[in-house]
Amino acid sequence: MAIKKYYDSDCNLGVLDGKTVAVIGFGSQGHAHAQNLHDSGVDVVVGVRKDGASWKKVEAAGLKVATIEDATKDADVVMILLPDEKIAEVYKKQIEPNLKEGAALAFAHGFNIRYQQIVPPKGVDVFMAAPKGPGHTVRSTYVNGKGVPCLIAVEQNATGDAYKLCLLYTS
Repeated sequence: MAIKKYYDSDCNLGVLDGKTVAVIGFGSQGHAHAQNLHDSGVDVVVGVRKDGASWKKVEAAGLKVATIEDATKDADVVMILLPDEKIAEVYKKQIEPNLKEGAALAFAHGFNIRYQQIVPPKGVDVFMAAPKGPGHTVRSTYVNGKGVPCLIAVEQNATGDAYKLCLLYTS
């Protein structure tokens, strides 16, 4: 297996211009992804349960918050950052019916795709962007002007831009 290193200079930084990223979940990885994207100028909305404890945390962080369904409806990229054992049910009930054609579905772990707990529709991109560190490290490293290594993979390239989008998401 070949390993290739990518850097910000390898990315087309305009790929996310005018697009909305929905980060589903605000736990260890969710808070870091949402805040880092927001601080990078990306239009981010965090999807959580309306009555859940995370709703107020998202608001306190100064981020847009919505139900999972509403966050998904308007998103060009939907990054699911929930515990693996909860992803399939949330996807089937709240994300899949609201996922628009041509959007990208993203994960930080490949379990649900690899074991076909989720079978995405043909018209969406599917990629994995998996930082190699806990969320607090991902966030603090970003705040200090650096980044953590990240594994990437593209499972489905419906638009032809999944690879570029995945690289940009991780930069």
